[in-house]
Amino acid sequence: MKVAIDKQGRIVIPKEVRDKYGLSENDRFELIVREGAIELIPLKEGDPADYLLREPCTIGSPEAHDKAFSRGRAWKR
Repeated sequence: MKVAIDKQGRIVIPKEVRDKYGLSENDRFELIVREGAIELIPLKEGDPADYLLREPCTIGSPEAHDKAFSRGRAWKR
């Protein structure tokens, strides 16, 4: 999915993504910059993503970590 940045630096999250994850106009996000990637983590009260997914795991293999702690699994409730 491709998106663009406007002159004010804004990015529009497509409606189908907002609907899928229950995002609305007043939701806030944490922006995480990693080598080669920019991530937006929705900050919802009581959401495990607020504290579990902020920093990458530094122990074990990245493949094992991704399998156990995928962001996709964090959204399944």
